[in-house]
Amino acid sequence: MGWSLVMHHAVELFVSSAPGDQAIREELCARLAAFVDAGIVREAVPAAPPPDMRSRLRTADVIVVLVSPEGLKPGAIVESTLREGLVMERDKRAVVIPLRARSGAEEQAGLLSDRTIYPRDGRALDAAEDHEGIFREAIAGVLTGVTLCHVMVGDYLLEDEREAAAAASFQRGLAIAERLAGDTPDDQDHHSLVALTRDRYADALLAAGDGQGALVAYKEALVVRERLANDAPENITRRRALARCHESIGEVLRAMGEKPDALAAYRACLVLRQELADATFDDDARRDLYATYGRIGHVLRAMGDHRGALEAFRTGLGLAAALAAEQPDMATVQGDHALFCFRAATVLAEGTSAERLEARSLLRRALAIYRVLEERSLLTEAQAIWPPAVEAMLTTLGT
Repeated sequence: MGWSLVMHHAVELFVSSAPGDQAIREELCARLAAFVDAGIVREAVPAAPPPDMRSRLRTADVIVVLVSPEGLKPGAIVESTLREGLVMERDKRAVVIPLRARSGAEEQAGLLSDRTIYPRDGRALDAAEDHEGIFREAIAGVLTGVTLCHVMVGDYLLEDEREAAAAASFQRGLAIAERLAGDTPDDQDHHSLVALTRDRYADALLAAGDGQGALVAYKEALVVRERLANDAPENITRRRALARCHESIGEVLRAMGEKPDALAAYRACLVLRQELADATFDDDARRDLYATYGRIGHVLRAMGDHRGALEAFRTGLGLAAALAAEQPDMATVQGDHALFCFRAATVLAEGTSAERLEARSLLRRALAIYRVLEERSLLTEAQAIWPPAVEAMLTTLGT
């Protein structure tokens, strides 16, 4: 697929450079001309910074900064552009891509200490050796920024419930990411970008009601996620992303009524999340783990396996209760504890008299948690529906 066939939805590009890096900037812009012609980016190439540079910056989608010792001095044009660009990025209004224009800049790049600077191997654009390869890497960095911009726009549209427009934006990003990965098949960053855009494209399809299309996209993302996780088994971020992909597949299959396949996907997710919780023991990993037990419990119950469902809910309840004991002021965690009490109780309520007695005990525990949250003004809007449900069930069982 040629670049000219990728899309015609240009992203506004802003390139900032120090006066001493003007020649590098001009070469970069000349190399970007093909992408301007293809309608992928919009970029004017003035001989000097235009008078309205600041207004152009504020309308930019992708901000490229050429970092060099001169450009990163406090108060320099690149340094001030970088500061403003990072604020825009934080507010999800732009994506910042730093390129290493000259060697010696990295040591001074305090604002970029946690960022990827292209070229990623530490070379600079002013190097004479492998000049073509270095600029190829820089262009890949810019196109990565363009891809992330489409993802950012897609996320905004999805949040605004404009699912079709969101899917189109994610699809534009995916087309670029796939081309980058195809050009550099051993580049794991580019494959990660493919997995990200496929995931988000699938999210949009699912939100639009296209379950089958979402399932295909999630499964395509899963192939990439599995390869990336296997290549770096110690990489927590990749394993979390792989677990989330299994979960997404399970959610689609469950919605489609494919319960056994959904259960298999959730169990694959569970294995990964148990490993992550054991390895990190952080709160997010522990919440993800018991949430997966909740999903498994729901599917088992829908399949008529009430014993299996109860076991899953009880396991989730134990995990949620342990975390809640450590986080007494965390409303979401306390709510999770109460919700698992309710889930287990709904299964126990259909059992023996002893189980029904246990169900009442769990419901009273849940209600007590919700009342404490309510008294402390910590009950969230999402949680507010549960106290009446708990009270109604207690009335049915007899308090």
